[in-house]
Amino acid sequence: MMYFTNTHAYGIAEDFSATIPLTSEKGIITLDNGQQWFKVTELEDGRNYLISAKNSNGQNVLLTADDKQSAEYIWRFYEDKMVTSTAAHYNYLYSDSHCLGCYENDLYLTHDWWTEGDQTWNYVDGKFYYIDNGKKTYLTYSESSTSPFGCTDNADDAADIELYSCGEELARCIKTQPCAQSFAIEGSGYPAPEFTVELFDDSIVVDNIKWFSDGEESETGVLNFTDNDLANLPTGIHHVSCIVEAHDSDNHYYREKSQEALFVVTKGVVPDSIITFSDIHEQYDLISKAIENVLDNTGGYIPSLVVCTGDMINGPTMDYDTMINTYAPRIKPYLGGLDTVYVAGNHDSSKAVSELSLKAGLGADSSFSEGCGVIFNGNSDSVATNGKNSISANNIIVYGINYESLNSSPQTLQDYDNIKSQLENFLNEKAKNYKGEIIIISAHAGLHALGVQPQSGSRIGAWSGSTAYNIINSYEIANLINSYVKKYDMNILYLFGHDHSQGEYEFILTEGDTLICPTNSKEYQTNTLELAFTYAHSGYLSTSIGTADAHFSFIYRNGNNLEYELFKAGSSEYVRHTEIPLKSLKLLNSNSTVSTSKANNNNNNGNSPKTSGRFNITPFLIISLVMVIISRKHKK
Repeated sequence: MMYFTNTHAYGIAEDFSATIPLTSEKGIITLDNGQQWFKVTELEDGRNYLISAKNSNGQNVLLTADDKQSAEYIWRFYEDKMVTSTAAHYNYLYSDSHCLGCYENDLYLTHDWWTEGDQTWNYVDGKFYYIDNGKKTYLTYSESSTSPFGCTDNADDAADIELYSCGEELARCIKTQPCAQSFAIEGSGYPAPEFTVELFDDSIVVDNIKWFSDGEESETGVLNFTDNDLANLPTGIHHVSCIVEAHDSDNHYYREKSQEALFVVTKGVVPDSIITFSDIHEQYDLISKAIENVLDNTGGYIPSLVVCTGDMINGPTMDYDTMINTYAPRIKPYLGGLDTVYVAGNHDSSKAVSELSLKAGLGADSSFSEGCGVIFNGNSDSVATNGKNSISANNIIVYGINYESLNSSPQTLQDYDNIKSQLENFLNEKAKNYKGEIIIISAHAGLHALGVQPQSGSRIGAWSGSTAYNIINSYEIANLINSYVKKYDMNILYLFGHDHSQGEYEFILTEGDTLICPTNSKEYQTNTLELAFTYAHSGYLSTSIGTADAHFSFIYRNGNNLEYELFKAGSSEYVRHTEIPLKSLKLLNSNSTVSTSKANNNNNNGNSPKTSGRFNITPFLIISLVMVIISRKHKK
C-alpha cells in the first residue's frame, strides 16, 4: 500500500474513460453479469465501490481506469490504520491494477510520492473530493471531452457523484448501538432485558431487522427488542446483536450489523475491585472476554468497576466528533452495562475521553478536562445515586492522567508540565482526610526509563524510547507519590499502558523494589527510587498491535491485602498473581454484606434488569442470619 508521493506521478486524466452500466433504477445498478450494486452515502474501510456521474440522459456513467491493457471500474477503499498516532491521515482507492489519486488538479492512476500531510478521499453531499495536505480537489465530469473525468479546486464545478456498493454490509445507519442497560442477578426474578437500535435519521425507512441472541436468530422487524430468552437464566455471559437493512427517500441503501451487546447474569459483585486494561485498539470484543474471565475465576461474580486506560482506537490521534459519535457507541455494548471510566491515550481525543468519564457520573471532578483529575470516587454521592456495580467500590478512588496534558500537543513529547502540580494538589487534599481508600492513578504513560529499568521479561536495549513511551523527567512525580505514601500510609497504585509491554509482560514493582526514572530525558539521565507504592502495567488488551498480548488486570481487596491478578482475555491462561499488603486498614469493615436492595432501587424501570449489590470475597461472611460461603480458584 505504500504508494505515496510529492514529486512524480503517472497515468493522468486521459487514462480515464466512462462506462455506462446496463441498468440503473431506484438507486440500484445492475451490471451485465447480473450483479446488483446499491447507492450508498459514505466510504467505509474495506468495501468495494462504483463511482458514477450523471450524463445528459440521466444515466450513470462509471469512472473507469483504462491504460490500454485493462479497463477497471470497481474501486476498493482502504483506510490506513497505522499505529503512529502523530502520522497523517491516509486512505486509498485502488482497483486490481491501479491506485487512484490527485495531484496539482490532475487525476492519476498511480502515484508514488510521499507527503507528511493528509491524503484522503472523501464523499459528502454528492461531491467527491481529495484532500492533499489540506487542499481540496474535486472530481469533475465533462461529457463532451475525450477525457471525461478530471479534477478542479472549484467546488461549483464538481460533478454530481454517486457511490454504489455491494456485499454483506453497505452504508452505516445505526446511531445508537444495542446495549444492556445493566447486568442481572441470578435468581432475582429480573425481567427480560430490552435492547434498542436508534437510526441516524428519521427519514431512513427500515426494510428489515433481524435480531440474534447467542448466535441464534430470535426476532425480526422491531427496533426495540425484548429478549425473553434471556430471562431467569443462571450465571453466565450472553451476546445480542442485529442486522438492519434500510433505505431513504433518495434511494440510498443501508445494511449494517450492530456491535454485539454483552448481557451479564451474575451472582453478585466483588467489593472494592476493578478490571483495568490499556491499548484496546478497536478490538472491543476482548472487553467482553475479560469480563467473562473474571466471572469464571470468581465463581460467578463481576468487578465493581471497569477502567479503560487509553488507546481505544487505531491510527492518527482521533478528533473529538469522531471519537464521541463513532467510537464511543461501538465500545459501550461490550461493557455489559458495567460502570466504566476512561483515560485517554495518544490515539484518543483527550477531550472526548474526559467527557465519557464525566458523563458516567461516578464522582469525576467537574473541572476534569484534557489533563488529569479524579474520574471515579467510590464514596461520592454520585456513585450512591448513579452507580450499579460501582456502589460496591466505595473504598476506591481513580485518578486519571490523559496522555495529552492541558498544555501539550499530541504531536510533542509528553512532559506533562502541569500534571505534577495538579497531582500534588489532589494528594494534599486527600491526605487531610484520608480514610484508607485504595487510590489508583491510571495513566496511559509510565514513569520508568524504558530499556534501563530491570524487568522480569526479556531485556530491551539500553534507553529504548524513553521519551516516546514514558512521562519524561518523571522522577519528581514518582518521588511525590512515594512521599505521600510514606507520610500518610496511603494505599496507592500507579497503573500504566502505552508501551505494549516491550518485552516486560510481567512488569510489576511493589514496596521495596527499585524504580528507575528519567530525570533529564534529553541527556539520558536517570535516578533510582525505592518504592513505597505499587507500579505496574494494567495489561495490553489488543493482540494485533505491536507486542500487546490480550492481557488485563483484575484487582480486588481480600482482607488486609490487595490481590493483583494478570489474565489473558478469552483464555484460561493465568499470567501472574501478586499479593499486596494494604498500608491503611481504616475502611476494612465496609462492604461486609450482600445486598441487592440499593442497586435494585437505582434500577426501578420495569423493563431493565435488576442489578446487584455487595458481597465480600473472603471465604466466610456472616450477614445477619445468613452465612455465605464463597469458594474461589486461582490458576497459578
